[in-house]
Amino acid sequence: MNKSMSLAVAVCCFGLMSGALRVIAEEKSATAADTKASVTQSVFACSHCRTMAIRAGKCVTCEKEMKEQHVLSVKDGNAMLCACEATCACNAAGMKEGKCGCGKEVKTASAKGMYVCADGCPEIANKPGKCACGKELKKAE
Repeated sequence: MNKSMSLAVAVCCFGLMSGALRVIAEEKSATAADTKASVTQSVFACSHCRTMAIRAGKCVTCEKEMKEQHVLSVKDGNAMLCACEATCACNAAGMKEGKCGCGKEVKTASAKGMYVCADGCPEIANKPGKCACGKELKKAE
């Protein structure tokens, strides 16, 4: 094989390898984005049945429209929810007499079947993953 042919083969191999690495990096990035998007501090809850879901829609039990709620904390398979906007910065620490730090009423809803942080962080997901605190999310029973 002559020098120019060796150079052409090397350039070709380099192009193939860099393309493959780019695809792998894009797949990793998409997977990380999917996981991050599936963990939320906002859920949709049914005030009638105390059930919740990650996405908007009707309650699977009573078929009433579920409303977006801000997750304050999760403990023993139940989520403490505030009716404020998902972007609100309130948390369970500011809660007094059944009211959130922002003044809205706090209610509980079952997190059964969802993935939650064992430390009670306000993170809920519909599939396994990691909490923002770094711990593995566990399925609420």
